[in-house]
This record gives sequence, structure tokens and C-alpha cells, in this order.
Amino acid sequence: MNRRPAQDYNMSIDLINMQRAYISSICAVVAIPILGAIEVIAQWNTGWGLFLLCFCGIMEVIEAGYIVLIRSAMQRNHIRGYAGIYLSCYAATIAGMMVFAMCDMRAFGSQIFYVLTCLYLVFVPALKERVRWVFLIVQTAAVTAMMFVLHIEVRDGIDLLFMQVCMIFLIKYEHELVLRKQKMTSRLKEKTSSSEHDALTGLLNRRGLERRATAIWPYCQRNKINVGMIALDIDYFKKYNDAFGHPQGDACLRIVADTLKESAARCTDVVTRTGGEEFLIFIQDVNEEDLPALALKIRKNIAKKAIPHAYCMVSKNVTVSIGIASGVPGRGVTFKSLYENADKALYQAKKNGRNCIVYNGSLYGRIRGGIAQSIST
Repeated sequence: MNRRPAQDYNMSIDLINMQRAYISSICAVVAIPILGAIEVIAQWNTGWGLFLLCFCGIMEVIEAGYIVLIRSAMQRNHIRGYAGIYLSCYAATIAGMMVFAMCDMRAFGSQIFYVLTCLYLVFVPALKERVRWVFLIVQTAAVTAMMFVLHIEVRDGIDLLFMQVCMIFLIKYEHELVLRKQKMTSRLKEKTSSSEHDALTGLLNRRGLERRATAIWPYCQRNKINVGMIALDIDYFKKYNDAFGHPQGDACLRIVADTLKESAARCTDVVTRTGGEEFLIFIQDVNEEDLPALALKIRKNIAKKAIPHAYCMVSKNVTVSIGIASGVPGRGVTFKSLYENADKALYQAKKNGRNCIVYNGSLYGRIRGGIAQSIST
């Protein structure tokens, strides 16, 4: 069973809750001094004023602390700790709002703060069903206790209970909407990812390469960053498939793909399989002399795998031919022209006996006396 989609879905829900908790804490830090001042002034002579003043100060510190904590956790990408942070933040905020609601009812007979608490619980947290019911049960118990403590009249008590019941149904409806939207977003991302990746090797395919290059190209053009493309082809791969069969051919492709990822290991290097036995590596911010060095490294690493080949015209093991092109975007260099030049260089490498590298009219990879030679084509 593939658990990755479920994990991605849970992570996205956690991220939504962290963002909502962060925004709600900012709003609380702004609102507490204003609303607290109104309540303190109204109830200063009743004996509750000093309590409210201290309570507002404590809530201000708590909410400000959650702002710092949530921001720090999101910057560090500390995903495992997300749930504990946003759940405790929600609990503290709701508890504070319930205290304000009780004071508001006592001073003015108003239910505005209680309604605001209900709306917060409906529209802010996106919680799992079990956690949601815990919040609802605790809040319902608090409302019931508040009715007895404040000696609320029967009519007002019925109104509170009615709002509580309505809130339960609204929370369920709102929660299902959030989950449905998030599931659709996750499925769309999953479909997009699968359409841009090669199923056999896990590498980006041509579509994925074009999308990634389209995103990178303007940045490289604006900052005059040199880019390069390495086109690679497994030598006589059709004969390999004919001799060993397609399952073994697929295994060979996976080994070559893994070797390319190990060789071009920078996070900005884009390794792709464009079809059959053809691979492309798109590289940015690289010196021209580093490109043939990387190609020789790839060739050497594939040779180390010592994958037996049935066709020994080039080598007893699997080899690759490589073509390289480079340039600075915007100086007559487009993604299409870079690709075409790399493909032409690859053709020259095949024409010159395969198992070699062609770059800027030079042939790399001919071995003489154990030393790699560079000769003009």
C-alpha cells in the first residue's frame, strides 16, 4: 500500500492549521488590548476589573508566544511538532474567548463573544473528527457551567444551547468542505507529478524538464548565468534488449538513471529521461570547463557499474555516448536551441565511435595509455 499520498495529505492539513493558528494569534494580539480595555472599564467597580486586567495580560503573552513558536516551527519545517503546537494554540484561544464571553454576559447580558467563539470554532480549526468532538464536548461543558455560574435565565439558556447544537452541525459541514477541497488539491498535485515523471526510473520526463526549465530560464537570463545541457544515449541499447529481454533492459535503465542522479547531485541539476534509452541533464550556474568534467565523471561511474553488454563492438559492458551544449540565455540561446545543439553533439559522439563525449567541436574520452585524450572532431 502506498502511504505517500496520505502522508502528503496529512502534512497539508497540518500546514493549513499552522497558518490559521498563526493568523488567529496575530488577530488575538491586536484585539485583546482593545476588547479587554472595554471589559475592564465596564467592570472595574464590580471586583472583576482587576481579574480581567491580569487575564488580558496573560492572554496577550500567550498569544504572542504562539506567534513566535509557530513562525519558528514553520521556518525550521519541524513538521512532527505541528499538531501539538496548533492544537494547544486553538485550545488557549478558545479558552480565552470563553472567559471573555462569560464576562460579557455578566456585565452586559450580551452573547456576542459567545457567538464569536462559536464562529472561531466553526471556521478556523480544520481538525480530525475525534479531536473535533473533544473540543466540542469541552466547550459544551463550559457553556453549561457558565449558565449555572451566571444564573442565566431559562430563555437565554435555551438560546445558548440552540446555538451550540447549530455550531456542531456547522463544524461538521465546514470540516467536510475543507477536507474535500484539500483532497481535490492533493489529487491534482499527484496527477501533475505523475504526468511529469517517468514511471520506470522516477526521473522527470520531457514535459517535466520543459516546465522546470521554463521556470529557471528567466532567472538565468536576467542574471546572465551560464547553463548547460548534457544529452546521453546508451550505446546499442536495442541490441541489449534483444539479447537480454525487456525486463533486464528496464533494470539497466534504472541503474543508469540512478547513476546520473548520483553524478549530477546538485539540487539545481535537473536529470530527465526523455524517451527510450535517452537522458538529458539540465545544469545551471556552471563553468564551461566543468561540463566535460561532469560528463567524464558520468561515463566513469557508469563504467564502474560493469553492466554486461551482449554487443561487444564498443565494450563488453554497457557504455554511453554524450553530447554537451552550453550558453547564456538571451544571447541567441534558447532552450530549444540548447537542446538541438546538445542533440547534434550527441550525434557526433555516436558518429565518432560511441562511448565518448563531444563538446564545442572537441571529442573527449578516447583512452590512450590509460589517459583520457581530447582530440578535434
